[in-house]
Amino acid sequence: MKAKLSLIDEKSFTEMSSLVSKNLALLASSLNVIQDNISIGAFAPIAKEPLWHLNLSEEIERLTAYPANSANIDKMTFRWARMSDLIIRKDFGFEILGPPLESPEVIPGLVLIPGLVFTERGERLGRGKGFYDKYLSHYLGIKIGICFSEQLEATLPTEKHDVTLDYIVTDKKIINCKHAK
Repeated sequence: MKAKLSLIDEKSFTEMSSLVSKNLALLASSLNVIQDNISIGAFAPIAKEPLWHLNLSEEIERLTAYPANSANIDKMTFRWARMSDLIIRKDFGFEILGPPLESPEVIPGLVLIPGLVFTERGERLGRGKGFYDKYLSHYLGIKIGICFSEQLEATLPTEKHDVTLDYIVTDKKIINCKHAK
């Protein structure tokens, strides 16, 4: 899948990301994110991950928090930050944009989740480090996968401990995984 994503040219990547962002805004509206002041556990995109934030409002941005790991590599937390506040960190063993450690910690009401491959049933294959898997194993909020439609597959091998997502947002559609099972 990494090779497939690497073939997407910059113009297509930006256009597809914009569509992902518009669909995410639609889902956020239907979930009353702004009205209910629901905090959003977001992620700073890396390596051809959709730029989910392109078309989101200031009201959404003020609700975002980003993954951090201040002491223990096995424990991911979220800290309040705007995309413009993120700094280069090595929290997860590689350079990634993350929130300043002095930012307050929060348990988000919904989490945006990156990955390499997804199914419409809400199954997900991450990048192999297991940070989101560990976090999601105890998370009770809304789980939203973010990807391009090319990243959807019919099936994925899963294990008992794998947590399924509630929604998947792509450039072409919003999938309610609860209805797809």
